[in-house]
Amino acid sequence: MKQLNTVYSDIIIVGNGITSQFLALRLSKILGNRLAITIIDKEKNDSRTSEYVRSLSVSLSTVNLCKSMGIWELIEPHTHPIRKIIISHSVSDEEKRSFLNLDNRVNDEVASYIIDERVLRKVISEETAKFNNINLIHTNIDDINLGDDLISIKAQDQILTSKLVVAGDGRKSIVKKLLKIKSISWDYNQTALSCLIKHKANNDNIAIENFLHTGPIALLPMGKRISSVIWSVQRDKIHEIKNICDGDLKLSIEKQFKSYIGEITAIDNSSFFELNFSIAQKLYVKRCAVMGDAAHSIHPLAGQGTNLGLRDIISLSDGIIEAVKYGLDIGSINNLQEYQRLRMPDILTSALAYDGINRLYSNSIVGLNPIKDLAISLAESIPIIKKNLVKGGSGLAIKS
Repeated sequence: MKQLNTVYSDIIIVGNGITSQFLALRLSKILGNRLAITIIDKEKNDSRTSEYVRSLSVSLSTVNLCKSMGIWELIEPHTHPIRKIIISHSVSDEEKRSFLNLDNRVNDEVASYIIDERVLRKVISEETAKFNNINLIHTNIDDINLGDDLISIKAQDQILTSKLVVAGDGRKSIVKKLLKIKSISWDYNQTALSCLIKHKANNDNIAIENFLHTGPIALLPMGKRISSVIWSVQRDKIHEIKNICDGDLKLSIEKQFKSYIGEITAIDNSSFFELNFSIAQKLYVKRCAVMGDAAHSIHPLAGQGTNLGLRDIISLSDGIIEAVKYGLDIGSINNLQEYQRLRMPDILTSALAYDGINRLYSNSIVGLNPIKDLAISLAESIPIIKKNLVKGGSGLAIKS
């Protein structure tokens, strides 16, 4: 039998997405080379081409995280600040019945920005590559063994051991599967269309979300005359969008936003993804923490998925940094329990709030239309509600 090579790291992060790289980078910027970090990225062919554009919302809490890490000045030039948010409810493509207008600022600071995911990923990857204590390997995980003092991962021809494993490997997490970490999940029966549009009028850095009975459709600024569209549609209706030509799709989107952005001149980067709800029942097991999309999958109507994951890394890394400073075990059960205590309220509140909004507005029950309109009209008429909605979206209302 072939002898497997054993490699030790202080922390193993499974998954090489944005949250995983943020965790490795924050730990390294604060602790330097005091922790040996291994990031495991599974071997796969990414179906997304370099031309694929996915817009991400960057909340003020994420901006503050980037500033504390000294990387905001690298990111900000590529962002598009959201000056104002308009939320509406429609009973048809032509009739919008109620409006909520939000000044998207908290204490005179912009509360959220839009950025191309590729740009954010590139900046974080380049910064992470500067640290020689971070080792990126490409391999597939076969098994995980939980020990009292160490956790071991069998990955093809080697054994990787550490004090702590962090599962940041997304919605279909292999770590959660192998460690039998269960989630509370349900399918939204919705598919989202994501595309990039060019239009004749300036979008004035306004983000718009219109609630249709088939699902919400959002317009996000990606430049003066370029915007991203995220359109959530009931799954039995999505074939109608998939099968129409670009000209008809252009007209369908124009019906929602023409008064704001004028005529649409081009549509590009169309893609579709399924929507579901999922929250891990626990954010840890012995010597393993779960974060990001592996811990929670929420409806994209408010664009908070990435921000929620980055708040995970703040709490998790704070605990790790504290343990290192005092010579404590970074993978101790006490440390992991504290991480869950800090994060679960935010995760549950955010996930269930957006789930409730989607359930209320994404249905065709006529009797609910007055309630839908009342909720938006009431919020529009009460300044403190508007202020708290913006603050909640900024992430600053959350204690992490």
